[in-house]
Amino acid sequence: MEAQKLSFFLLLLLSAALPPPSLISAKELCNSHDKKVLLQIKADLGNPYALASWLSNTDCCTWYAVTCNSNNRINQILVQYDNNLTSTIPSAVADLPYLELIFFHKLPHLTGTIPESITKLTRLTQLWITWTNVTGFPDFISKIPTLTYINLSFNNLTGAIPSSLSVLDNVNTINLSRNKLTGPIPESFGSFKQASNFYLILSHNELSGSIPKSLTKLTLQNFNVSFNKLCGQIPQGGSLQSYTEYEYLHNKCLCGSPLPACK
Repeated sequence: MEAQKLSFFLLLLLSAALPPPSLISAKELCNSHDKKVLLQIKADLGNPYALASWLSNTDCCTWYAVTCNSNNRINQILVQYDNNLTSTIPSAVADLPYLELIFFHKLPHLTGTIPESITKLTRLTQLWITWTNVTGFPDFISKIPTLTYINLSFNNLTGAIPSSLSVLDNVNTINLSRNKLTGPIPESFGSFKQASNFYLILSHNELSGSIPKSLTKLTLQNFNVSFNKLCGQIPQGGSLQSYTEYEYLHNKCLCGSPLPACK
């Protein structure tokens, strides 16, 4: 009997010494490299309130503004709705090797350029940087072949749209609206591989020249070039006549269906 009591007592002591299962599993979830990178990103962004849950003594897979994949690696970063965040996009985002989505949204004091280091991200499929004050244009994104979705609308991007974007075989959405982009719409845009289901939104910029005839090769699910400085006859064919005049309005001298005939 005494031996049984002693065994029971020792078992209780052992149980008390072990951490609860929740803590054990928590330690196993978060990859140490990813956590280190995220804490660096937080510091680079000035420790914003939006990332208040990013604490070194907690599991990064439970933090707000990130998600983990089935292997407990960070695959999404979503920083949004913070009027007090004053910084640039940290180059350290490129040190999250399993990242599939970059999402920076409604950050009016996010400035500078998009870091070229993101070309290291071999799994990145979606790049959302919207409603910020980011400038320049990231010509290098054509070096990220995994991209399917590019939304860089409502920023302060400047310069010409690079024709090299058309080499992205997997991309089916490009939204560059509400920037300060200049120059022509690239002729190469008619050669996108995902031509049967394409979204191209270029409105509210300062684009000039004519609409490339090559765009008639695309089946455009969404298309808008309004509020630019485009001129000339709208090419006939493809999906270009399936849109109303509103997708073409407020340009310099566009004409032809669905706008009035050219003179």
